[in-house]
Amino acid sequence: MKLLKAKADNQKKIILEISKIHYIKSMTPLPELLKGEDMQNPIEVRQHSYSLTPRKGVGGKAYEEKRYSVFRGSQRVQAAMKLGYTHIEGIVINE
Repeated sequence: MKLLKAKADNQKKIILEISKIHYIKSMTPLPELLKGEDMQNPIEVRQHSYSLTPRKGVGGKAYEEKRYSVFRGSQRVQAAMKLGYTHIEGIVINE
């Protein structure tokens, strides 16, 4: 596990596996992180409840539901992935 940590000390931070969160994939990676700067704040995510019944997506493909979606921080997620991180710190905003 390679974790991108945030400098901000927030007691409600959780560790999120990047492959298991929904984020905007068209966002460009945050340049500051790519230049080697620290991530200042954790990403903000919404937690979802989801059905255990399998669903189908476009073309009948099995739809993979994710427990969290990024509300603020998709650029940080993109940069983390580009830098080889597998996990990122975040906070749940809808608890």
